[in-house]
This record gives sequence, structure tokens and C-alpha cells, in this order.
Amino acid sequence: MINIKKVNDKLNVWFEYDTDTVNKIKTIPGRKYNPSNKSWNMPLQAIHKLKELFNDLDISEDVDQEYVTPKYDFKTEVDTIGYKPLKLFTKWCLEQLPDYFYEVAASSSGKYHPAYTQGEGGLVRHTQAAVRIANELFKNETVQKFDDLEKDIIRVSLLLHDGVKHGVDGSAHTVATHPLVVVEYLEDRYFEVSEESLPDEVIEIMEVDIWYQITECIKSHMGQWNTDYKSDEEILPKPETDMQRFVHLCDYLASRKMLEVNFDVEG
Repeated sequence: MINIKKVNDKLNVWFEYDTDTVNKIKTIPGRKYNPSNKSWNMPLQAIHKLKELFNDLDISEDVDQEYVTPKYDFKTEVDTIGYKPLKLFTKWCLEQLPDYFYEVAASSSGKYHPAYTQGEGGLVRHTQAAVRIANELFKNETVQKFDDLEKDIIRVSLLLHDGVKHGVDGSAHTVATHPLVVVEYLEDRYFEVSEESLPDEVIEIMEVDIWYQITECIKSHMGQWNTDYKSDEEILPKPETDMQRFVHLCDYLASRKMLEVNFDVEG
């Protein structure tokens, strides 16, 4: 029997130990084990995956079995993009991202990101924070002198950089090569759709150097943390240009536990 109840803004799941059950639980994105009481915390959206995986469920009455995570529209962040075709292109890209992007925490283990990016929607808040940090730094000409298009490229790169962080199929953990995966994912989505149904702005951006610059910023956003933890082999490129280093810096600052971002304060 799988027992499920709601605790604060999460599902709490517990059961008698069984290897097969544990292996299935580990396929759910955003889950986290609590060793103190041998239970699992999961996003509210995980109720659908649990019902798909198991038949023997004891679900508490306070659990919304029809729950759907509200998708944050990123309007505030997208509206800071000045070049209109790039703004519309970004909206299209955000619509293509897997649903779990809007549901999971920024860190699957909880070790590497601040508290406000944990829990349901944490990855979205991390993304917001990275863009907010970039826009704050853009006001300071002492530390950067990017032109308007370069600033837009950086904003778009940050909005998309973790878009497929758990892989195409939504694994339980962060995929080490996710910077490469999201670029390939979006390019695949572009080529899967007939040209007649694509907005002109999407075609324009994909077919010019702007998309290439965005992809290079995304691919290198992990900075020096670009190796496979088992083999220690480099699996990601390091930043080489000023824009690439800036994207990495904003992502890095947004992941620091010592820093909190106040979204209620206007930039």
C-alpha cells in the first residue's frame, strides 16, 4: 500500500520497503527522500504519476487528485526583451518546454540552490532570479558594456538554460548534459513542426546567428562545473566570450544559498 497525504505544499508518500516500488518512485521528477521517517516528498503534480505507477494507493482526502501546476508565463521577464522577434521567439520556446520545468525544484537533491528555489516551482523561481540578476547588472556599466541585442541574447539564454534540466523524459535527477539537451530539444521541436505553422519570428531567429549565440551561452552556462562526476571527463564547453561568462555568472549567483532574491521589489 502506498500512503499519500498533503503536507504544506507537497505530497508526502510512504510505504513498506520494496525494491520495485522504490525504483518506480525514483522515476518521479522532483521527489526527495526523508531518511528521518523513511518517506518521500514530491510536488503536488506527482499525484498523476503515482496513480499511473501504482494501483494500491491510500490517498488522503486533502490531496487534490486533479491538481495541475499553474504554468508561470514569464511575462515580466520576457517583457524585458527589447527585440520583438526575439521576444516572440522566446515565448514560443517556453511553450515547448516539458511540463515538469514548471513543477520541479531547482535542485533535485536540495543541496545546491537556496531555499526559495526548493519545492514546487523552484526551477521557475531560479530562472526568474537569474534573469533578475542579469537585469540588475545591466544597469551597471562599470561591470559590463553589452549593447541592447547582446543583453536580449543573455536574457533569452537565461530563460531557457535549464528548460530540460531533467532530460526529455523527466528523470528524477538533474541530467549532467542538460545544457546540450535543451538546445537539441528546441531544435528538434523546430524541425518537427511544419514551416507553415511556425511564427515568422521563430524561423527568423532559428536561421540567423542570434540562435547560435544563444545556444553557445546555454551550452556553457555551467562554467567550470563541466565534467562528468564519475569519469571527470569534460562533457560541456566552458564559457569563452563575455556573454557566455556573464550568463554563467548570473546562473551561478542565482544558485548561491547565501543570496536571496526578493521578487516583490521592482527592478
